[in-house]
Amino acid sequence: MADSNEKSKQEKSSEELAVDRTELAELRSDLAQNRTLQAGERTYAAWIRTGFTIAGAGWTLAQALSSSESNEVALMIGGALIALGILCFIYAWFGFKSVVDFLKDSFREIDDKDIPFTMNLATVSILSVVLVVIFVFAFGMLLF
Repeated sequence: MADSNEKSKQEKSSEELAVDRTELAELRSDLAQNRTLQAGERTYAAWIRTGFTIAGAGWTLAQALSSSESNEVALMIGGALIALGILCFIYAWFGFKSVVDFLKDSFREIDDKDIPFTMNLATVSILSVVLVVIFVFAFGMLLF
């Protein structure tokens, strides 16, 4: 009788251990998902900073050299740098979208609204479109 009680306790503890391991595995998966999303956000922010820097350098160069005799060359170089900055914004959006798509395909079913961080795909999309519009407008001002 004592053996059956002891055996029952061991089985119960192994069942509890299995439940604990399952919960820990789910927690590790959730944490991995969060780390992946945060890495995507950091990469997005880095590309946005790079785009601002390149486009700002183009605007500054074009404005600084606009009164010189090489005005056309300055406008072409400045315009090319602004266009490159715009391409950085677009590339940043595609990169972040690929991270969100990867998370949706690889981890538990998530929706854009389930992402627990401030930068979900809708926010990133709006920010990217606004930045592209602003710098296209700046490029147009540079030409006229």
